[in-house]
Amino acid sequence: MPALAEPALRRVVEDVLAASGRVLITWPNGLISGYDDAIALRLADDGLGILPDTDRAVLALILIFSVAIPRAEGELPSEAPWTNGRPVPDEQFRGCAVKAIQVEQSVQRLTDAGLVRRVPGKGLVPGAQFYRLTKQATTFLFEQLILLAEPHGSLADSIRRRRAHPYRATTSEASRWA
Repeated sequence: MPALAEPALRRVVEDVLAASGRVLITWPNGLISGYDDAIALRLADDGLGILPDTDRAVLALILIFSVAIPRAEGELPSEAPWTNGRPVPDEQFRGCAVKAIQVEQSVQRLTDAGLVRRVPGKGLVPGAQFYRLTKQATTFLFEQLILLAEPHGSLADSIRRRRAHPYRATTSEASRWA
């Protein structure tokens, strides 16, 4: 919406969204609203918006093969939208712990929810709902993928150390307060 380029109008829209627990998020085609991080955490704590275990497992596999591995290989820039991931072919799910019929049912539910989309003839990629994640939520989710994919790696160790001390000031922050 071109009107949101006007700072005063944009502030009004942000205030209205904030009153309902939402925030304005920039995405490739403009702006979209998503849940504020604190509200999203409260909803999850209340059990709302939580995917069933099988759907979470299938989505995790799609995110690992579509986004995490291509980023690690340098094929997908870290700033690229998740929806630009490498398509995951159906064959990728063969031999995994989730039965084929469960994968098929999960993919249908995830597609219906906009969490994945099918690229004809190529496979599955993350869906448009990933545009609704805040930067903090996106970072947290990617870190979770790292912890899942390589739990004993140095990057996973770094993530766990940082999370163990979330309020520890960085060197630049500490020097600013000195």
